[in-house]
Amino acid sequence: MKIAIHKSTSSEYSKRWIKYCKENNVEFKEVNAYDNDIIEQLFDCDVFMWHHNHGNYRDVNFAKQLLFALEQSGKKVFPNFNTAWHFDDKLGQKYLFEAHNIPAAEAFVFYDKESAFDWINKTSFPKIFKLRGGAGSSNVKMVKSEAEAKRLVKKAFGKGFKAFDYFGLAKDKFKLFLRNKASFYDVAKYCGLFLIPKKFNAHLLPDQKGYIYFQEFIPNDGYDIRIEITGDKAVAMIRHTRENDFRASGSNNIEHNTPLLNKEVILFAFDVAEKLQLQACALDIVRDNRDGKLYVIENSYCYGVDDDEFDYGYWTSDGIYHRNIKFNGLDWIFGKL
Repeated sequence: MKIAIHKSTSSEYSKRWIKYCKENNVEFKEVNAYDNDIIEQLFDCDVFMWHHNHGNYRDVNFAKQLLFALEQSGKKVFPNFNTAWHFDDKLGQKYLFEAHNIPAAEAFVFYDKESAFDWINKTSFPKIFKLRGGAGSSNVKMVKSEAEAKRLVKKAFGKGFKAFDYFGLAKDKFKLFLRNKASFYDVAKYCGLFLIPKKFNAHLLPDQKGYIYFQEFIPNDGYDIRIEITGDKAVAMIRHTRENDFRASGSNNIEHNTPLLNKEVILFAFDVAEKLQLQACALDIVRDNRDGKLYVIENSYCYGVDDDEFDYGYWTSDGIYHRNIKFNGLDWIFGKL
């Protein structure tokens, strides 16, 4: 089996995959997915691996189309169709979770202003507003009133929203920087994207308009649960919410060894991954503090990784926690090819 890997200087995924192939004598070659003749470059390969990024306008334009075309032709790919068609797409995930009867925070989507206003007049608040894409709680707001919800609807069916709220991300990173949970580079990066978007091609990501998405707010005890699964193994963590905020994603306040992570949560996550036939996933889950039930908030095929090996243990699909074992979860992906 010969593997082709899209090499990216900004992706820890491709760096680790290349290192794994070298250390395990796996035949591979590095390719550039942006080349016009990429299909020809992959002719002698059995597998294509690409950690594509939702914040890169080039990847947004064609990564899924390339991967799924190759998969349809008979090649193995990561991520494959089942794993990635709904990546960075909360609209797609709404329908996916509903179709599979997966316990998830109820989502409400409208494609015209009148239907949205009619729903707002009848519903209760708070609700969570989200754009279909974005990570680290970008473009996520708690809406506490009808008036606020209607202002968002007017914008959604008017000038629309930028794909990423870089100013908001810069503010979030600055707050984390003051608590020694983010680097000054992170702050400067998002400031740059906000102040001079054309220099970094951030302006080429399409604006979001023509729909409005709200999600039911699930009352919880100030944290969410992130379960990152590949095959029969998982990394699990508790992410505490930001200070004076309801959002946990991007807080950088994480625990791995806590009684809040237990067999029930792990089996719940593995059941979702199995139903959706995912090669890999990062499930964001919350526990309702009113009745203790678990709900999926959203899913991604990829997630942040450390440069080297983790040492805080991992879970297996039987709900057993394996302590003090060094590993790197990106290596597990080769078992799903």
